[in-house]
Amino acid sequence: MHAPQNLSALARKIGRTPAETQLWEEFLGKLFAAEGAQEEAALTSTLRSLAEELEEEPLAAKIAALAAELPEFPATRVFQLALKACGEKRREQEETLSHLRQMLAELATPIIRIWTDMLLVAMIGNIDSQRAQDIAERLLNRVSSTRAKVVIVDVTGVPMIDTVVGGFLIEMFNATRLLGAEVILTGIKPEVAHTLVKLGVDFQTVSIARDLEDALRRGIALTMEETRKRRELALSLAKSGVGENDERGAF
Repeated sequence: MHAPQNLSALARKIGRTPAETQLWEEFLGKLFAAEGAQEEAALTSTLRSLAEELEEEPLAAKIAALAAELPEFPATRVFQLALKACGEKRREQEETLSHLRQMLAELATPIIRIWTDMLLVAMIGNIDSQRAQDIAERLLNRVSSTRAKVVIVDVTGVPMIDTVVGGFLIEMFNATRLLGAEVILTGIKPEVAHTLVKLGVDFQTVSIARDLEDALRRGIALTMEETRKRRELALSLAKSGVGENDERGAF
């Protein structure tokens, strides 16, 4: 494609800043150079930089202005490349936002291993249905990976729990129990307790502790009881094995 004259002047005409002007000049130079896969990639990259500098609507308006100034300007092709560049930008932004939301969720609701086979979930701030679901997924994955036997859920920092969030909590507690872990709930404020009772939320599947100290005491007792049962079972199996060996030796 033959390059028209005064591309630099045209770039200065539509560029509002030196950086944008330089990008437009670079783009026009590549546009009227030799075509090919590499050139298309270079054009898309420059349009991506322009999309970072401008919003989508101003970018489209300036491409239309270039088409009006240059009769040989391939408007359809450029708009297609601009659409591709803006799509890539939007996808990367969505991935970044998703990553930031995940980091924020982990920081807002830490899941900490505080004792052998024991996890602490400290909930802070308002909890909506999406956040409750995210917490449940993270907790279940952590219980499965650590093979925890006790999970303490502290809701001291939660100002209010509605019926939707209460339902999510119950589902989370039931799923946690299915993975072999006991759930101890603590930190329920009087107003939250009143609301939950009024809404008919049933917490019979979990143990309720008065405060975190009480929850830790119960959790430690449960883990020690579990350890004792394991030792008794191992000892019983060992004795059973010795007895069988003695009987076989008698024959």
